[in-house]
Amino acid sequence: MDIKGTQLGAGKSSVLCYDISQTVCIGDPQDVHNAVRAAFVSVFTNAEFDVISTAFTDVARMYRGECPDYHACDTDYHDLRHILDVTLAVARLLIGYERVHAGTRDVLGVDRVQMGIIAALYHDIGYLRHVKDTRHKHGAEYTKTHVTRGVRYLAHYLPLIGKAAWVPRMRVLLHYTGYEKVVRMKNTHDHMLGCLLGTGDLIAQMSDRSYLERCRDSLYMEFKIGNVPAPKNETGQPFESPAALLDQTPDFMRMTVDGRLNKLFGAVYRYAEQFFDGENLYMIGLEKNCAFLQKLLEEKNLHRLRRRVL
Repeated sequence: MDIKGTQLGAGKSSVLCYDISQTVCIGDPQDVHNAVRAAFVSVFTNAEFDVISTAFTDVARMYRGECPDYHACDTDYHDLRHILDVTLAVARLLIGYERVHAGTRDVLGVDRVQMGIIAALYHDIGYLRHVKDTRHKHGAEYTKTHVTRGVRYLAHYLPLIGKAAWVPRMRVLLHYTGYEKVVRMKNTHDHMLGCLLGTGDLIAQMSDRSYLERCRDSLYMEFKIGNVPAPKNETGQPFESPAALLDQTPDFMRMTVDGRLNKLFGAVYRYAEQFFDGENLYMIGLEKNCAFLQKLLEEKNLHRLRRRVL
């Protein structure tokens, strides 16, 4: 299946447009689709990937504004590039998990793996504005409610691709990627799926070679538009500046690793090692970003963040 359209043009050659392994262009839906398919068919069949191919095509059209009911994505941080990067990470975690547990009762099975990959593709669909929405002028205004909005969208979308049976679980599963509420699915396999999904969302972002610049140049503005309070602001005000956001980012990263990745999600990032010859490139990249930013803050050298994301 051909997923038309990449917004990178000549920029596709930039290392900043590639995933943590520097092998997949995360700005190109077709490239990510092919990489996810290759991982998937190492465990399951090509035919079982068809529903995922459909979801790739549909979500790319949504983000490009090719669906008549929705505006194109206007959030520069939570954009199609982010979706593709997260989906690739989640697919690697899922397939890594299946390989490790092959032949045991712990395997998730094809239905849950399909669900996890499609959940990754649509986990931030709640940022997209409906054309009839005259109240909101920017997708970032949905920051605090985007997961719930995404759940509502999937309740409509999943039956269209023959997966109406997923809707009840997806209502809970998608919340593993957000902060609107803490959830835990009763079924242990479903809970593991949620942990892998939530983990992929976090490690893909924080290991990105341009994560720090994307926080400064894009995430700050989304927080400002969405009126997201800075954690250390007692009055509930947003970050005062991009520098103020970066100043708190190392603490956020460390707290996320300890509180969410390790404690809440059970350190399931370890399953990524299946793809990297025993190394976990995501966690290595995350730690490098955190250490580099901490050094820049101590030296008061934030001006050294000069990478431009295409």
